[in-house]
Amino acid sequence: TRRKVSTNPVLAEKLENNIGYIEITSFDEETAQQFKDKYNQLKNEGITSLIIDLRNNGGGILEQALQIADYIVPKGKDILVTVDKNKKEEIKKSEETPIIDLPIVVLVNEYSASASEVLAGALKDLGEAKIIGTTTYGKGVIQQFLTLKDGSGLKVTVQEYYTPNRVKINGVGIEPDERVELPETVENPLLLENEEDTQLQKAIEILK
Repeated sequence: TRRKVSTNPVLAEKLENNIGYIEITSFDEETAQQFKDKYNQLKNEGITSLIIDLRNNGGGILEQALQIADYIVPKGKDILVTVDKNKKEEIKKSEETPIIDLPIVVLVNEYSASASEVLAGALKDLGEAKIIGTTTYGKGVIQQFLTLKDGSGLKVTVQEYYTPNRVKINGVGIEPDERVELPETVENPLLLENEEDTQLQKAIEILK
């Protein structure tokens, strides 16, 4: 049956000490709205701080990541800088009054890429969140798809992303404020129990 499929990329739960936890697995068409709904649900449950988990999030729709930044960053602040081959800059600013005013920790790892790095980089530069984990993947380019006359296609890199402080992302990644590795005994980082998740436990410790 042809129908719209929801991948449910946003998961949420309330942890100890009234800490909210929201995991974003990818940035799809409705991710920002799902994030907002999950946050409001946690807020109604009395959370006083928030963990945003971007680990293993390879990116997706950039506008969705920027919308989530808008929920956190004060209106009028730079949240993304794009630069073309002629060094011409375009600056994206936050456009809305933020709805989140809580201490935030963002979890990242080497599989956090693209839109995830844009969100983490903006929150880090603007002092809106502490970044915990390992250095991110380092994909910070914008590509355009061109269709050729014979029906084939060509993907061309046309711009590069930088954080608000002009920190390069591509090929470098976002450095965490505090580097925390998972235990060597972890076989599958996608199937972690909270107790063995040293990155999550560090975030909880900081927010306590």
